[in-house]
Amino acid sequence: MRIEKIFEIRTMRQVYKLMAVVTVFAVLIPVATFALPFFHYGERYLRFFAIASIPATLIPLFITPPIAFIVLNLFRIQTLTIDKVDHYVRYDTLTGVLTRAYLLGKTRDALSAGGAFLMIDADHFKAINDTHGHDIGDEALKRIAEVLRKALTTDALIGRLGGEEFGVFLPGASDTQAVAAAENLCKLMREEGRVIAGKELGLTVSIGCALHRDENTLEKTIKLADSALYHAKHSGRDRYFLAEATDTMPALILKDRMAG
Repeated sequence: MRIEKIFEIRTMRQVYKLMAVVTVFAVLIPVATFALPFFHYGERYLRFFAIASIPATLIPLFITPPIAFIVLNLFRIQTLTIDKVDHYVRYDTLTGVLTRAYLLGKTRDALSAGGAFLMIDADHFKAINDTHGHDIGDEALKRIAEVLRKALTTDALIGRLGGEEFGVFLPGASDTQAVAAAENLCKLMREEGRVIAGKELGLTVSIGCALHRDENTLEKTIKLADSALYHAKHSGRDRYFLAEATDTMPALILKDRMAG
């Protein structure tokens, strides 16, 4: 066990258990210290040992518990504070997916195995905020995050890039797998975004995909995905586009919602 793990105290139960252990050691150490010379010189000093052991026992017994409680409780508060800060740094507070910085950091770590980066943007999101208010807009963002988690594999890195834009890295994915993931996301979002928080929003997403290549930086791959997203948005929305593809691989043209 790493030494820092010893000081990761998260519950009061841990505080009380460690306080008991510390108290036992605090009592045993002086008692043992007195005992060694007395036992060395024989039983005629046993009475003196008995007298000396009383303060040796009582003093640490009364002093150690409150001091140990204060110190250990401070460690508990410190651990919980670090946990909260760490969670804030890693996860978006509204949607629960990764923050932009943490997503990009984790993506850099996974780049050696290759993969695909997807940029997902909510269609007509400003209209949702303007018409229904920001509370419903927040619920819409939460629904997008839920759909991303539901539709993608467990090894997918999912994060919020800002506003209504999300990013996904699929480690080791090919262009075919990236397109399949994007198509599945569009389809599921179409289904799950019809009604949100009791409002008929008909929420859809547009997606830009880019396969990461060894000669490119992550920034270059993201820029390609962003360009593909721009193409998807300006080709009618509710579809995906693969950057640098031999054909545009657009999402299937959907039937008019009112018709079916």
